[in-house]
Amino acid sequence: MNQVCLIGRITKDIELRNTTNGQGKFVSFTLAVSEYSGQKEITNFIPCFAFNNTAENMARFLSKGSLISVSGRVNVRTSQTDGKYETIVTITADRVNFLESAKNRGSNNSVETNSSINLDSPMQNKTSSIASNNVQTEEIILSEDESILWD
Repeated sequence: MNQVCLIGRITKDIELRNTTNGQGKFVSFTLAVSEYSGQKEITNFIPCFAFNNTAENMARFLSKGSLISVSGRVNVRTSQTDGKYETIVTITADRVNFLESAKNRGSNNSVETNSSINLDSPMQNKTSSIASNNVQTEEIILSEDESILWD
């Protein structure tokens, strides 16, 4: 089973793009996920992708610093440049939940919420419980020649 769940903050504003074949939309974003080792905080910066409705809603409602949860799968590929091999790990988001309101983001208060906005389905302007988010998402599979290009 290839499944990952992360909670973190978006590191820069979201930019909606078209896939190379023009058949769908996507966003690439980096999620800052913190962990604690004793007294020390370690932050990992994890590259992620979201497609179609999820991507459109992320671009519309989220910005740098937004706290979100991402459920999806790990993708690992290797690349060779100048004879050196590099392993590239990314996350493809199947589900993204918005975990705080914009007004809470600017404050130092802890976020106490038992609701979230599910960004996977077309936006219906309502809040739903995390436990009730059983939404199936459409997925685009890109072949190697239709791969997503990084900036």
